[in-house]
Amino acid sequence: MMARLYRGGFDALAWALYGFMLAPLVCVVLVSFNADAVQSFPPRALSLHWYWHALNEPSFVSGAVTSAVLALCATALATPAGVAAALALHRSRWRGKAALELLLLAPLVVPGLVIGIALLVTLAGMDVREAPLRLLIGHVLIVLPYVVRTTLASLARLDPALTEAAETLGANRLAAFLQVILPLIRPGVVAGMLFGFILSFDDVSVSLFLVDARTVTLPLAIMSYLQYNFDPSIAAISSMLIGLTILVVVVVERRLGMKQLFTG
Repeated sequence: MMARLYRGGFDALAWALYGFMLAPLVCVVLVSFNADAVQSFPPRALSLHWYWHALNEPSFVSGAVTSAVLALCATALATPAGVAAALALHRSRWRGKAALELLLLAPLVVPGLVIGIALLVTLAGMDVREAPLRLLIGHVLIVLPYVVRTTLASLARLDPALTEAAETLGANRLAAFLQVILPLIRPGVVAGMLFGFILSFDDVSVSLFLVDARTVTLPLAIMSYLQYNFDPSIAAISSMLIGLTILVVVVVERRLGMKQLFTG
């Protein structure tokens, strides 16, 4: 009897937490269909007007393109570098290995505000004035720790004898990695890429110090828009991003399986 009560209480708590986390998202989606010119909940009339408005807002469109291209380029550059760094750390027996690993993972724990200011000062001292290049450097720094961390977690699960077995059968180091190791650690690598891409696309604190008037990311465009407007177009573009995220999750689940992906 007590076991059933505990189980029922645990289930109720779990559902309450799910509701607490999902309720804001549901509210945002509902507000996005509001026909009024000011955000209000619940909406008194429904309309798709603000979706059309958001899709035709130049700052949102250019910001979305900038954020998507920036996140893709940063992920493309950080992934091979992160996998190589993880392999080197995994195989190394150097005494400073732990310190180097902490250094590579430092952006995970250092506040983004500090990273943004540090990059601004450093890049200004190096006379790097182009905002796209500054943003790319900053976002590679954002993505890299996630690729390193998830790849290291996948490598820790592998049997070290696999590489030796592949080399015994005639494969060189590169062939052993591409044909044996990489397929086994692929879920961890993809997990790091997804985490890094999402955080890069959504970053505010680092990008805030590296943009200029001509190169603005979507989160900063939304913040700038909110300074002078409070209409439901913000909820509309947020709802589109929620829908896109759900679509990506569904595709990944069908192709790789979320459990396999995030456990490596």
